[in-house]
Amino acid sequence: MMKKNGFVSTTLIYTFFIIFLSLMIFLVNSYSKNRYMLNEYKDKIKNDFVENNNLDINLYFMVYNEETKEYEVEYNMPKEGYIYKEEYSYCKNGSEMVKEENKIFIKANKKDSCYAYFEKEL
Repeated sequence: MMKKNGFVSTTLIYTFFIIFLSLMIFLVNSYSKNRYMLNEYKDKIKNDFVENNNLDINLYFMVYNEETKEYEVEYNMPKEGYIYKEEYSYCKNGSEMVKEENKIFIKANKKDSCYAYFEKEL
């Protein structure tokens, strides 16, 4: 005859072992899936920043010289006494250039060269 206690304890041990093993498989699977998704999100965010940081935007300040009667490249935007000529200003690859107060903003999503034209006030 078989002992009742021995059968129950063996069945109980195997049941807990199977539950424990199932739980560990679930946790490892869940952890690896979350880790994969987290790495994927990190890579996507990093690549978005890299794309935007790799933009090469050149802004040239073209200031009209009264003596030579030509536009000349300046290193800085003229402060006072000059008017921004929006109708002459442009970007080669179609980026948008906006002047607000004493700043010029460029909205671009690819490499571009922009030219901001200025003339003396009359």
